[in-house]
Amino acid sequence: MSWDYRVIEHNGMFTIHEVYYNDKGGITSISQDPMGPSGDTLEELKDDMEYFLQALDMPVLKKEEIILDSGRED
Repeated sequence: MSWDYRVIEHNGMFTIHEVYYNDKGGITSISQDPMGPSGDTLEELKDDMEYFLQALDMPVLKKEEIILDSGRED
């Protein structure tokens, strides 16, 4: 499983969330609340900010269009 920060648009508001993926790249979950940059040191805060900036370069996800992938093959 992997994760990254992604911009999610919902009701005209853009926020950044953690998005988790399965091994096939399907979205398995999204943080309920928007994330804010943080770190135990100034360097960690700078690194977290870089991840937020990377999220701005990826396609925006529309919350109402996200279908969670359980990874199961029914």
